[in-house]
Amino acid sequence: MATNTSFEVYGYRTSSRFGSRLEVSVDSRTVSVTGPRVGVTIYRLWIALQAAFLTLTVPALLAAVILWDWRYLVTALALVLVYWFMNAVGTFALWEFQTITSFDRAGYQTTSFPLSAVKRVKIGRGWARNGLWLVILPFIAPLNKQSAGRVMSFEAPDGNTGQDAVYAFHMRTEGDAPRALAKLLEGK
Repeated sequence: MATNTSFEVYGYRTSSRFGSRLEVSVDSRTVSVTGPRVGVTIYRLWIALQAAFLTLTVPALLAAVILWDWRYLVTALALVLVYWFMNAVGTFALWEFQTITSFDRAGYQTTSFPLSAVKRVKIGRGWARNGLWLVILPFIAPLNKQSAGRVMSFEAPDGNTGQDAVYAFHMRTEGDAPRALAKLLEGK
């Protein structure tokens, strides 16, 4: 394995809470991820609000069908629009705010963890693990199609919570770069 190999990636906003343009460095013992990252509480609140609005859509649709009342259909549509708005605002505002804040402080946050702590390395589908797929269900198919062969994901320590988080990185090209990073993370 090389002494220290770095990759420029685009981070999906998974439970690792990193997003946007990131740098991933791997050496013989340590993995480091550097880039915009939101706090635990803000991330969990953002995910919970999205889940609530998307979940409330189901009873509204059922009520529209069972009671045959168009107002519940309008309510369901409003809930979906609020869900999409929450997702978009969070995606852009939370991580871009971190980018500006980090720029002002002359540096992004870095989280490092032992290479031996990396688990479930995967290329392609399966990056939206541990229930995240339920929250972002409308976005899974287009993201999987657009990023087939380019997304490399794994689980590793979060660095703040004492739990494992999902890290998912979109690579610029298919093939070699995702496989190279996956091999390094698997200790090969």
